[in-house]
Amino acid sequence: METLDFKDKKYFKLVLGLGNCSFNEIEQLCRVYSLAGADIFDLSPNIKSLEAAQAGIKKAGLNPYNFKYCISFGVKGDPHIKKAKINTEKCKRCFKCVSVCPQNAIKMGENGFPKVIEEKCIGCKACQKSCIDFFDNEISIQEAAKNFKGEKLDIVELHISSYNKKEILKKWKEILENFDCQKSICIDRSKYGDKKLLKLITKLDKLNPQKTIIQADGIPMSGTESEACTLQAIAHAQIYQNLNLPIFISGGTNAHTKKFADEFNIKYNGITIGTYARNLVKKAIQCSDFPLAIELAKKLVQKVKI
Repeated sequence: METLDFKDKKYFKLVLGLGNCSFNEIEQLCRVYSLAGADIFDLSPNIKSLEAAQAGIKKAGLNPYNFKYCISFGVKGDPHIKKAKINTEKCKRCFKCVSVCPQNAIKMGENGFPKVIEEKCIGCKACQKSCIDFFDNEISIQEAAKNFKGEKLDIVELHISSYNKKEILKKWKEILENFDCQKSICIDRSKYGDKKLLKLITKLDKLNPQKTIIQADGIPMSGTESEACTLQAIAHAQIYQNLNLPIFISGGTNAHTKKFADEFNIKYNGITIGTYARNLVKKAIQCSDFPLAIELAKKLVQKVKI
């Protein structure tokens, strides 16, 4: 099994959305970012997501086996595994949800009400109103392990954004038992103080025979152009500096993340970008202007890796 090089390399990891099963979008984004220099693609644990990613890389004229792939699971209550649903009894048909969805996952339905395209929804809650309900869309770790058996898979990640320690431990053990590639924990600070974060990470890492990758999530699914947006992620990564574990910075990350990480002397092994990276090239892809999309993506990747 080929492992990641944490000594001399900084990785660019593109998040395609834990709940995102819009395979056409995944294919297009991987086509663009593979040519831009991305290293790792973070996917929903659906085998068709991996197939779409590799198809996009092939369309770019590159070898899919030269890239690394991560699939992510969430714990019950984690926003990353949420899906939106329109409550038609409360909906006033203002259609604000249609305009604010960053995934274009809400469209006009045949009955005159908005409709959520479930496979595109990533649970970001940008549309959150009293007329929208959210539900957990958990995916079986054992079933995913069967589907991905024999496929190129480099990292399996557990998203933690809840305080259910029993559920976290159960999911983590399932991942360790069912996958033999490298493991990662993506965790934010919404439920934990610094000491509890360190205690939890240390406990989970002891169960893992390899070094656990920590993805320090600042403000999940919040990436914008703002310099201030990424500071929470930098502060979070700082907590783990003495654990001697590989660290990826995520959550609100953008083109400014590396600059601030270096200024504050943060030791890290990669930067994970999702919302900002996807939105950066969205319009160019919609216009089928792939040269422009690649140019924009390449500038972002270079700012992260150089």
